[in-house]
Amino acid sequence: MKLSDSAYVKFKHHLFTGDLRPGQFISQRELVKLTGIPLGPVRETLQRLEVEGLVHIVPQRGIQIVEASLRFIRDTYQLRMLIEKEAAAKFAENASDAQIEALEAKHKDIIARFEQEGPSDALLQEAQGVDWNLHDTIVEALGNSIVNNLHKLNNDRIKLIRLAHGNLTLITPGTFLQAMKEHMAVIEALKKHDASASVAAIERHLTTALHRALGL
Repeated sequence: MKLSDSAYVKFKHHLFTGDLRPGQFISQRELVKLTGIPLGPVRETLQRLEVEGLVHIVPQRGIQIVEASLRFIRDTYQLRMLIEKEAAAKFAENASDAQIEALEAKHKDIIARFEQEGPSDALLQEAQGVDWNLHDTIVEALGNSIVNNLHKLNNDRIKLIRLAHGNLTLITPGTFLQAMKEHMAVIEALKKHDASASVAAIERHLTTALHRALGL
């Protein structure tokens, strides 16, 4: 792995585990110390991160982790909506029953365990994985590498919004059942291979997710 790629991975690890905060300023020297990577590769990484919209390079001040402003949140979820509505329609039309049943089984299992065990940190982390898996599976089924890469970059922005709220997972004890209920509604529409119903269900889910991100 190139040193700049290693710095990129390490930066994201520190960002998404809460070591760095949205809106925070950090110097190149501090990033060298944080990542253990020399200055040259760190500078390459910063250029890449700025293109991806995760940092701003501010002359005379350093590097600012992007703030989760109202505009940032709305733009992020608008892009998510554009991608996932199209993906949900295609997935409903083309996915096999086995694919949809696998998604349903994972959701039913995590819901049952939540009801039996309660909201442990480990369970919430696993639930977050189930959540991402549904969205990733639907988008990946488009078979469009450009859209898939854009979806992954946008997911990083969603994670940053989560951090701005002080959460290491998007799913919290208070939002778990509602989020899973919304997912199950999407899955029910997919099971019928009803493209219109699937689009409507994913739109309702993402609209509610936006409201949660905005604190509404």
